[in-house]
Amino acid sequence: MVKIAPSVLAANFSRLGEEITAAEKAGADMIHLDIMDGHFVPNLSFGAAISAMSKSICALPHDAHLMMTDPDTHIDAFIRIKVEYISFHIEIGGQRVDSGNGRWVYHTSKVIDENRIRSLATRIRMAGCKAGLAVNPPTEMVEALPLLKEFDLLLLMSVNPGFAGQAFMPEVIGKIRSAAEYRKVNGLKFEIMVDGGVGLDNSKELVKAGADILVAGNSFFRSSDYAEFVRKVKA
Repeated sequence: MVKIAPSVLAANFSRLGEEITAAEKAGADMIHLDIMDGHFVPNLSFGAAISAMSKSICALPHDAHLMMTDPDTHIDAFIRIKVEYISFHIEIGGQRVDSGNGRWVYHTSKVIDENRIRSLATRIRMAGCKAGLAVNPPTEMVEALPLLKEFDLLLLMSVNPGFAGQAFMPEVIGKIRSAAEYRKVNGLKFEIMVDGGVGLDNSKELVKAGADILVAGNSFFRSSDYAEFVRKVKA
């Protein structure tokens, strides 16, 4: 059955602890942590301290999505607080492309630094965490597929990262199908997570395409009944 990972970035930060506890009681499967550095994405969010607080009050697995140009220097902080998943982007070392209105998105460079990516994945897994590879919307799946044997999780962004509340990009559905087929053909076991614009209107289609974990931000925390939201997604 599909897993639901509420993104605390969309929660009410004036009562963040209550929101996280409510998500757990509602039947969520994971807690999603959006860690933004203001460089890889045009926004700052929070770091290991907020993540540690969430871990201290919630027994659910936590996944830290490091939207950073230099995840190498921050991974250890999340290893220390024992988050279960740590994801970083295939686009690290790539090119920043402006998209207007003070926003941008990183693209892969012509030559992906596979050694760096594999080294980071090994470092995460050797520490006892699961390693995730995040992929921005402009990145073609063919660039990520050869790396997936090194990872436990593929995080497919269905919006350009950096801002909550964006509209879902339907082209990610093809990426989900490609990843699921690649996983099946090659006997791999990585999970497929989708993050961005996920809600009740598209959750069934995403699961049908092969998604295992749905990150829900505004659609979850702005729903009138968290438990009912979980029930409808899993129905």
